[in-house]
Amino acid sequence: MRRAARIDGNHNEVVKEFRGYPGVTVLSLAAIGKGVPDLLVAFRGVMWLVEIKMSKEKQNAEQIKFANDWAGCCAVVRNSADVDWVIKEMSKNC
Repeated sequence: MRRAARIDGNHNEVVKEFRGYPGVTVLSLAAIGKGVPDLLVAFRGVMWLVEIKMSKEKQNAEQIKFANDWAGCCAVVRNSADVDWVIKEMSKNC
């Protein structure tokens, strides 16, 4: 049986940053595990998977494999500047 998922210390802060943008919806996927990124973020019909990491933390092997195999857009976010970058990139695809 799988233990409860551990979320990064900045998880709630990053979610709050994303939700601060009008029109952004966020779904936490953190409980899934197995390399699946922590968030599904949608903005103007564009969806990205987002892995949350602390400032110096790196992705594990499962997370890297998932991102490499995924046909859609993925990002690693550590702070509000990264959130801004993701939203900017999402805006380009709208």
